[in-house]
Amino acid sequence: MPPSQRILAAYEYGLKRLADELIAENEPSDEERAHLLLVTQMAQSLVKAYDAYQLKHAFALNTSQATIEAVEPEERLVLNLTLRSLVDNSLMSPWHARFLSGCLGLKRTVLITGGGNVGKSTLLNALIDLLPKDQRIVAIDDADEGLPALGERSFTVQLKAKRNTPARAGTFRKAADMRPGWVVVGELARREGPVFLETLAAGSSGLATIQTPEPEAALADWLSMGRDTAEHLKSLDPVICHLHRDQRGRPRVQKMVEVTVQDGFLTVTPRNPVEE
Repeated sequence: MPPSQRILAAYEYGLKRLADELIAENEPSDEERAHLLLVTQMAQSLVKAYDAYQLKHAFALNTSQATIEAVEPEERLVLNLTLRSLVDNSLMSPWHARFLSGCLGLKRTVLITGGGNVGKSTLLNALIDLLPKDQRIVAIDDADEGLPALGERSFTVQLKAKRNTPARAGTFRKAADMRPGWVVVGELARREGPVFLETLAAGSSGLATIQTPEPEAALADWLSMGRDTAEHLKSLDPVICHLHRDQRGRPRVQKMVEVTVQDGFLTVTPRNPVEE
């Protein structure tokens, strides 16, 4: 094991041990414990990301450059957490998790929406982890590093292209030709909605994130862009899981809605959690 990996592994273990000691010494409430565990998991994810950075670049340490790489605004931070962990950390309720898991079992398309830095990619990664391992996946993304859950799967093709470019449009055509079970898009540009739905119309299911504070408005825009978009939405019957930050700045599922089209107009049906 290279020296950097040995030290980083020890550091990651030390973070967990510190969290355990703090819990034992302070006897925190359930909410305080959840915050502590989330901070610990975030710190461990940062250690893992730095470890991957070192392995990829393999040059002498440069603290300032490594720090810039880690906090670059355009970089996507994805925590490799399970859906169960997201429930434990209060991003969603157990009902939300069961509903989303059921949607995947039925091969329903799920769109994860919300503003920036609310956990969309982390939730997308957790949903991918729930898909059966024998499912064929085509992933379309413009990030240098793919979603962690994709790297642990066979039967996966990853297509890289920047959003809103001719090459990006070509990736959707390639995905449709491959006829996978699932098409996963790291982040859909607003104008890519119609071509994404057209790709799924060949018989695939979809998982994607969309950065928007108003998902209904984004889908209404899609209807105005593509002549066949209404039929695609109607046949796919997608589910939207919308994330936001609550008053205390914590990522949360704000709402879950089912989408269809009737007489050319977008129709959304809220899905509210039952009492646990």
